[in-house]
Amino acid sequence: MTPTFLSGGTRHEVTREQVQQAAFRLVSAHSETFSKNQAWFALVGSGLHYVIDLIDAATGHRPSNAETARLALAALGFPVLCLAYGSLLTDGHPAHRE
Repeated sequence: MTPTFLSGGTRHEVTREQVQQAAFRLVSAHSETFSKNQAWFALVGSGLHYVIDLIDAATGHRPSNAETARLALAALGFPVLCLAYGSLLTDGHPAHRE
């Protein structure tokens, strides 16, 4: 079974090979590329990449949200990490509460 993600209401497949090739082309997240609005990362090789940007670069389809991107990457076996500090550690991210 190939993991899928949503982009604009349409389900797309993504493979481990596509993700690895995209990670090779992308610049890893670091202090100069950090965005506080992008809290979810995937570790591919030795680089951290924003999950939405990584799936977009891998498939050409921008995921509808971080959840669908991170679940697809986790299903492929990539470690998925979330940036958390201050109240995020105790209260969680406001956009991620339901």
